[in-house]
Amino acid sequence: MTRLWPNGEHIHVTLDERAIPQAFVWRERRHVVQDLADRWQVDVDWWRGRVRRDYFKLTTRGGLLVIIYHQYHPSTDDSWYLQRLYD
Repeated sequence: MTRLWPNGEHIHVTLDERAIPQAFVWRERRHVVQDLADRWQVDVDWWRGRVRRDYFKLTTRGGLLVIIYHQYHPSTDDSWYLQRLYD
């Protein structure tokens, strides 16, 4: 079973010096990253309303497998979202 939030749920992320997530806070609970399974970038629709995101598929010490992403906005660079939670 997978839970998907198409527009994401806002989270707060702590990064390391290489801009890799080390922990995130979701629904007032802190989750420490155990392993980074995959990373990819999306950069589409530049002619209409550009969407630029960095995606991370990772596991947490608590056993969650999630996909989170960093959304680039013209005015800010710190918008992070949880998009998918695998059961």
